[in-house]
Amino acid sequence: MLRILGNSRTDGHLDVLGSIPAPYRNAVLEQCERRVVAKGHAIWKQGQPAEYVAFLFSGKAMSSYQSRNGKTGTTGFWCAGDLLGAADLGDPATRQMTLRCLEECVIYTLPFERFNELVRRFPELAQAVIQALSIRLRWVAHLAVTLETQSAFARVCTVLLALSERFGIPAGRGVLIDLKLKNEDLAAIVGVSRQFTNSTLQDLQKRGLIATQKRNLVVIDPGALEALVYNL
Repeated sequence: MLRILGNSRTDGHLDVLGSIPAPYRNAVLEQCERRVVAKGHAIWKQGQPAEYVAFLFSGKAMSSYQSRNGKTGTTGFWCAGDLLGAADLGDPATRQMTLRCLEECVIYTLPFERFNELVRRFPELAQAVIQALSIRLRWVAHLAVTLETQSAFARVCTVLLALSERFGIPAGRGVLIDLKLKNEDLAAIVGVSRQFTNSTLQDLQKRGLIATQKRNLVVIDPGALEALVYNL
């Protein structure tokens, strides 16, 4: 069973800028260009020219990959402190994935050439980037294998667990997913129809595993939801 929650080593996240000394962090940000990207808008799209990396200063985003047969799969969730676009460093011709904002995002962009110069200049930054890439690679591999080998019902549950672990905040009845996701958004993440997502969420509510709080989903008992997926 996929485990994404917990600390920075298990949820695919490492605050790159936050993990280096403040003087180096400020030196890096001084080289960047600040941008604000609205909710629902793409920071970049798969196939577009790749020219820079970006540090996600605030907000949340989701990356996805579209295969040649037109199917789209989620490759990761991103929040403040994450380094965006590192996967394009090896082949900077085009973007490998689409990166879309789940809420308004503030990013600091840095051209590849300047980024490479800073990595050479600040070994602490290089070490943080390597660690972040290692953590992210393991997280993506686990997510991909888990989603590929599960039923549609289990995939919905797994993504709910991933979202609660990545964007969860304590709530009175469990863990609130701090994202304003519509059912069609969740369906797109999982790769199923909106109708199937609706029926699955209703089933999970009847089982007492999830609830709704305004426009947010609440995972009432993450352990029980994980056990349900494990036993499917």
